[in-house]
Amino acid sequence: MARKGTGKTIENAQDKLTPGATHAKSLYRTFIDAIVDQRLLPGTRLNELAMSKLFDVSRREMGHLFTRLECEGLVVSIQNRGAFVASPDALEARAIFGARKSIEAGIVELAATRASGADFKVLEKSIADEDALRRAGRMREAIKESGRFHLLLADIAGNAILADLVKQLVARTSLVTSLYDNASGMSCWHDDHGKLIGHLRARRTKRAIDIMRQHLDDLEASLDLSVKIGSKADLRTIFGLPSEQPKK
Repeated sequence: MARKGTGKTIENAQDKLTPGATHAKSLYRTFIDAIVDQRLLPGTRLNELAMSKLFDVSRREMGHLFTRLECEGLVVSIQNRGAFVASPDALEARAIFGARKSIEAGIVELAATRASGADFKVLEKSIADEDALRRAGRMREAIKESGRFHLLLADIAGNAILADLVKQLVARTSLVTSLYDNASGMSCWHDDHGKLIGHLRARRTKRAIDIMRQHLDDLEASLDLSVKIGSKADLRTIFGLPSEQPKK
């Protein structure tokens, strides 16, 4: 029997914030979404006053958000300069992948004992959606869907703490992949997801774990950790907010 909650947390995390909303969770989800699908790039300056005006929330709320994101390794505060989206160096990038390999191996093991037919359908739809996005050339959205597959798998595993850790690590991985050239490895990521599902269906747990580890190894190996890519974008564009009208 399918569990009612499967995938629900992931779908809720895609809620969008509209100007004037003040719910802290919605604000957090909006920033996480922008990081995961690589609209909010490493090194982007996050001015507390400007951001609070942008979203029509108090500076205190925005400050609390920055603190939370900093605790999760997604934002850094620099004295006398302010808050910035984190820019992981090569050492941190390798540590992120090392953590993912350990944690997601455990998630695969748990999911192998819990996954239902309905769960497999959800995972297969994620793969199909990612493939369609890649074929359409919508790579940024495909990257987000690829990360979402891992979140869905963590949800199926049934351990909320592990799922939270994966959510944070997927977001930090997005920072890494947006910083370092990884074009050579992008076209085959989703193939591993399909293989993983096949082994989970057959309850070949050890093989499924090996696939997950190799998948993350290959992703890490596709990065050129010696070259950082810089990019800037307007914050209103990043968050999909209306353009500011010039004052008359």
